[in-house]
Amino acid sequence: MADRKPSDDEAARWFAKADRGPLSGEDRKAFLEWLKAPGNADAYQETADAWSTLGAAKGADSLMAMRAAALREASGLSRRRAILGLGGALAAAGAGGAAFLAAGAAGATIRTGAGERLTAPLPDGSSVTLAPLSTVRVRYDEARRRVRLVEGQAYFDARSAPGRPFEVIVGDQRAQGSGGRFQVTKQGETAQILIEDGVLDVAADTGARQRLTTGQMVSGLVGAKRVTAVDLDELTAWREGRLVFNDAPLPQVAAAFNRYSSDRLALAHDARLDAIRISGSFRYDGTREFAQALAAGFGVRVRQLDETTWEIDG
Repeated sequence: MADRKPSDDEAARWFAKADRGPLSGEDRKAFLEWLKAPGNADAYQETADAWSTLGAAKGADSLMAMRAAALREASGLSRRRAILGLGGALAAAGAGGAAFLAAGAAGATIRTGAGERLTAPLPDGSSVTLAPLSTVRVRYDEARRRVRLVEGQAYFDARSAPGRPFEVIVGDQRAQGSGGRFQVTKQGETAQILIEDGVLDVAADTGARQRLTTGQMVSGLVGAKRVTAVDLDELTAWREGRLVFNDAPLPQVAAAFNRYSSDRLALAHDARLDAIRISGSFRYDGTREFAQALAAGFGVRVRQLDETTWEIDG
């Protein structure tokens, strides 16, 4: 990929802002001013072309208007358009920061960093919401809609299209259905597929196919999966910025905070900490408050190590 310039990242942010809905009058004025700077109009047009190669932009009126404005300002199409058409990079604003999207003729990669959450449109009008530290690869063709969760956690709201299956690959599992709402998780060698609404047929690379319906989940290590009924509110609360626990051991709770938040909890090696059980609903950006609540409620010692890390000792 060609070296990126600041105008490329600025163009991507404007594109993402427009994709979320019509710009305010103030934002539109700022956008038109930004277009006047040398190279910015070309950068915006290239960004729009790269993402629309996949067909993932919503095509809202605001996007079309901004694209037209960019065309009016641009003096001509630069050579970089051909490069970006094959593999352009976009930064889209998500909850808590900027996520990375790479679009090209073959598909797209969407990735979030620590503390970031992002909802992105898919080419058919479906959508994917990524938890922090997650990566998905999207590949659509005329026969099927295919996405692969590389790592992390993703929630899909898939539009129904009976003649064009929606297929999700996570670990050694392939889940396929015509549409619905479902969540997939991959952490190391452990994979999980949860159905919030709809039906998915799930099969391992080697093994019988299983049908999952609303409220069911298949999870486990590669080659060792089990199907269970689940608490949907607890397992999908991260999409609202919350973590829900029911009598969970403190090390498990700390690991969840460390996954979803840009701050960190560092637990000392102490059996007394392992014995603490946590229940409740917490904002995952409230690591500091959670640590202080532990000190008040369980008498543990909390020490701030740096700007983002709190050490907990029994």
